[in-house]
Amino acid sequence: MELNTYIGTIISKKERTGTRSEGPEYYIDLVVPNDFGQTELAIRKEVPLWQEDPILQPHVGQKVQLRGEPIYTNHVKFEGTLKSEGIIYKEIKPIG
Repeated sequence: MELNTYIGTIISKKERTGTRSEGPEYYIDLVVPNDFGQTELAIRKEVPLWQEDPILQPHVGQKVQLRGEPIYTNHVKFEGTLKSEGIIYKEIKPIG
């Protein structure tokens, strides 16, 4: 398992509005873009879609150091190269 360190601000966005699975999704707004030029990565939460993640929610709006496993997919735009689509978080610490 490959663990990377990400530094940025945790943000939450309401997704799936108007459905029974409406709820928050979490992202990290990276201080420095990743190797693919992305500045925002999705964080896979550990609870059902409609629930707040009890680990991530207290950190919304905070600058953090997040360690996690990247989720990669192939993307046509990058002609078959790997593109980071998100993170499976393992550890989160506030900064400052």
